[in-house]
Amino acid sequence: MNNNKILETSLVNLRNSLSNWSLDEFIVSTIESLMTVERSEYLVRANGRDKGNGSYTRAFKSLTKNCLAINVPRTRHGIFTPNLLELVKMGQEQMNELCLSLYRKGMTSRDISELIEEMFGDSVSATKITNLSKVFNQYRVAWQNSKLDSYYKAIFCDCIFITVRREDSYSKEAVYVVYGVKNDNRRELLTLEVVPSESATTWGELFDDLKNRREVEKVDLIVADGLSGLEDEVHRVFPEADFQKCVVHKMRNILNKTRPKEKTEVAKDLKEVFNNFSENSSLEKAEMKLKLFIEKWKSKYPNIDRFFKEGKIEYYFTYIRYHHTVRRMIYTTNSIENLNRAIRKATKNKLSFESPGTLLDYVFMVIKKFEEKNWLKYPIHNYKYFNKVD
Repeated sequence: MNNNKILETSLVNLRNSLSNWSLDEFIVSTIESLMTVERSEYLVRANGRDKGNGSYTRAFKSLTKNCLAINVPRTRHGIFTPNLLELVKMGQEQMNELCLSLYRKGMTSRDISELIEEMFGDSVSATKITNLSKVFNQYRVAWQNSKLDSYYKAIFCDCIFITVRREDSYSKEAVYVVYGVKNDNRRELLTLEVVPSESATTWGELFDDLKNRREVEKVDLIVADGLSGLEDEVHRVFPEADFQKCVVHKMRNILNKTRPKEKTEVAKDLKEVFNNFSENSSLEKAEMKLKLFIEKWKSKYPNIDRFFKEGKIEYYFTYIRYHHTVRRMIYTTNSIENLNRAIRKATKNKLSFESPGTLLDYVFMVIKKFEEKNWLKYPIHNYKYFNKVD
């Protein structure tokens, strides 16, 4: 029987049975028919040097079942392998990638299941999609156990709060995120951890992990928010590093204590206090502007100087010690906000995560995609001016 006849007979059988078959059964029968054609073509080319020898069963995973059995035609000498098997494997990988991509972009497992059913006419269980996403756990664990560069120009630290289940209750917990600027001016994720709350002690433990286990030896500058006691942990672990507290966080805290009718003017004055980005700016000039700010507003806000405690306020002016070209990049943690927006966008449709591990796997997946498209692709060339001026 020639190839055309084989195909014709197979298609007739498929058409007659299609109404009673599932999509998986239809796919299996089609694949088996096409592989039979492949073997027939191979035997013609073999010109009697090989012969058909029945078939063997091979299992492969489908979207709707754990596995399907395909009868793969074989030959006596065993050197024939249908090319279609590779296409089947590629097709599975592409569908899995589609599900993972949709999951990564924020769609829930149930939404993806319904979309696949709408597009392809067959269902994929939400549980299967969730199980597919577990592959990222392997990548995250491998990443957490890998060694990092020994030197970073700057590292930025921030927390984002996401609802997660821990034991029998749900609550918003702190997802600790740290990224670093490498010596080649590219950025990379350094730390990702989830803890019930944010504290200086936990930050210290994470810094310890960076230094002792992941072998980060030197950091020139650490940028974080104004969490009390954080400067002590920074200097304990990286005693030679400078520490910059986020100016935007400080301004926000002050404005939250300001009367609505005066917010605009206070905000304008605060911006001027911290506007030290020109080449002629200096710490002395910044301290003078701060003194004038306090004198102006102390009559209306007698306790305003408590926001600028001696021995602490210096950490908000660390950026002035660096080249004016990079000051806007290091005086605040805002550079991590683009990443935080990507995380919030991806997690907003997910009301909660069933465990801290599941949450970390998912956020890791989002960050690595962001890193690939942004941090690794676009180095920050202005960091070539990253040096102190005093």
